[in-house]
Amino acid sequence: MNQPPAILTNMAFRQSQSWQNAVVSICCEKETPDCLPVWVQTLRLLQKCFRFDLVVTMGPRPALAYGLLCGLLGIPSKQIMTEVFLDEPRPRSLSWRFKTALFRWIAKRSLGILTNSSAEVGFISRRFGIPETKLRFVPMYTTIEHPEISPFNDGYVLSIGRTARDLDTLMLAAPHFHAPLVLVVGKHDPLPGKLPSNIRVFRDISLEECHEKIRRAAVVVIPLLPAERSTGQVVLFEAMALGKPVVATHVTGTQDYVRNGVNGLLVEPGNPESLANAVQKLLKEIDKKSLFRGTGTRPPACACPHADRLEPV
Repeated sequence: MNQPPAILTNMAFRQSQSWQNAVVSICCEKETPDCLPVWVQTLRLLQKCFRFDLVVTMGPRPALAYGLLCGLLGIPSKQIMTEVFLDEPRPRSLSWRFKTALFRWIAKRSLGILTNSSAEVGFISRRFGIPETKLRFVPMYTTIEHPEISPFNDGYVLSIGRTARDLDTLMLAAPHFHAPLVLVVGKHDPLPGKLPSNIRVFRDISLEECHEKIRRAAVVVIPLLPAERSTGQVVLFEAMALGKPVVATHVTGTQDYVRNGVNGLLVEPGNPESLANAVQKLLKEIDKKSLFRGTGTRPPACACPHADRLEPV
């Protein structure tokens, strides 16, 4: 009987026992790749890679650093890359062309690349000049350990995220929501000019606080810019795992996961009217089912119940 391959990784997904049984992570207990410098991850991978059949790297920087170091040292990388994000092409930029050339080199030396979107298979194949047979689409999953339908509903529409978010379209749609909009962004993320009066903005809050806001939301909206890169999936799965209705833009990151009218609503990019209509449709459905705070009524658009929970950070 063939033995399963020995796998080394910089991932630290501890929610799955089967995953933990199959791999060895360079991350010690309570460590994650986010808290380790790229050079630390790279050195740990290089020190241990000789004892393993495969090295699965997560993230573009660790993938590039590890693959590049293996190439310079003339050793097989045994590398399978994941989350190799595609930035916008900038062929006139010397730095972009140099970085792309490096990724092409390590991609050709690698065993393959895993993507979180089926559309990314073709995009990455063309970008890095490798055959599509070296790529596989592996559906992403939620990091919520215990999925459950949240019984809470504080009546607001929630939008969380930073990468490739279409905030301009969201700002045009927000005044037409008959509910407050809670917007969670990064510490330094720019916002469009004047914000509608029914918006509350929170910056750089913890993962636990984000999950709590999802649990208490009425609807989760994920406005995305069209791009080759897949984005928006983490919030999408967290909302689904907690039983919240979702409105999302129909782009690379959502097309494999949202079935329009079945497990969410999809709208075309850059269409604030469609976005507002989809959100309103879900809010009305919530009212009909008397799920809104158990009364079937909605607070005024500029008011938000439990305001003590919604003070900006």
